[in-house]
Amino acid sequence: MRILVVGSGTMGHGIAEVMAIAGHEVKVVDISWDILNRAKEKMNESLNRLYEKKVISESPEAIMARISMSTSYDVASDIDFGIEAVPEIFELKKKIFQYLDEKAPKTAILATNTSSIPISEIAEFTNRKDKVIGMHFFNPPPLMKLVEVIPSKYTSEETINETVELTKRVGKVPVRLKIEVPGFVSNRIFIRLVQEACREVESGEASIQDVDSAARNKLKLPMGIFELSDYVGLDVVVDIWKVIVSRGGTDVKCSSFEKKVSSKELGVKTGKGFYSYPGGRYVKVPLPEDSKADPARIISLAVNEGAWLIENNIVNAEEIDTVMKLGFNFPKGLMQIADELGVDSIVKNLEDIEKKGEKAYSPVKLLREMISRGETGVNAKKGFYRYT
Repeated sequence: MRILVVGSGTMGHGIAEVMAIAGHEVKVVDISWDILNRAKEKMNESLNRLYEKKVISESPEAIMARISMSTSYDVASDIDFGIEAVPEIFELKKKIFQYLDEKAPKTAILATNTSSIPISEIAEFTNRKDKVIGMHFFNPPPLMKLVEVIPSKYTSEETINETVELTKRVGKVPVRLKIEVPGFVSNRIFIRLVQEACREVESGEASIQDVDSAARNKLKLPMGIFELSDYVGLDVVVDIWKVIVSRGGTDVKCSSFEKKVSSKELGVKTGKGFYSYPGGRYVKVPLPEDSKADPARIISLAVNEGAWLIENNIVNAEEIDTVMKLGFNFPKGLMQIADELGVDSIVKNLEDIEKKGEKAYSPVKLLREMISRGETGVNAKKGFYRYT
């Protein structure tokens, strides 16, 4: 298969590398040769590391021989599949899809690696709306197994199936959403974790260290919520947050993140966010062993969001948990953790916070029904999963 990747930044060159490792002919387009040459160096470095660790058996030279680069969209003339991986700027993505629609064969599928922009809005700028789809990789693409596959309201079943099959052929695990929602699964859940963490701190219920200690030591997550936000980039977090809220997501009162962004304290990449990172390098944040923060409260809003996704037939509990385990390195799925802590405990926290004036915390219908049926999790032998 001939594949075009537009954008050779961190995600773009990683996706190109994944496709080439799987044996596909890959073309990479970007705006300058300086950018392309830097991407080539990074791909070489990455492939050499993978080869040395015996993750791949084919030589880096042989894999790189399948990758060509250009500053012209003319190379799209014979592709089978295009993947856009440029920054989250809607006007930029719009122009790229217009170029690709003009240059690529009418049979080619065009995918976007957007992490939050609705696919339908991008598809509307093409004459092949049925062949436009979301293909959300996780960073770094050569190592992360998850790919969210997001059809728009126009995407054909054939396009969905071909994209799912391509995802599997390149060694990734696809999670297919039935319909698109802003932020998809990964970022909707992530933002809800961030919102509750922020609410707890700003309301004085807990400190940043309390929340992150509970996340790491009680929930056994690889990073605290604020620590993970620093790692992702606080500007990126705020952008995702705004996209989801502007397209219908219920907001939660929180100003800490925007204040950090205004102060140019963006996290690891600037050396300071909620924590300090000397030299702009990530180091594991030292946290106290004990914490007064309740783990069920920390995940309550995220679980409510997960239940909403299930209730609306967008994904099921297992698919949500696959996203959180493969996309965020959770040791267990979010809905599985909810079952272990008790769905009743989650709902009690939601109701308590809702009484404080936060509309986003109103338990969704599915959670209320689960409580009425006594499906409260592991102790009841049934929650989001069945237990024997």
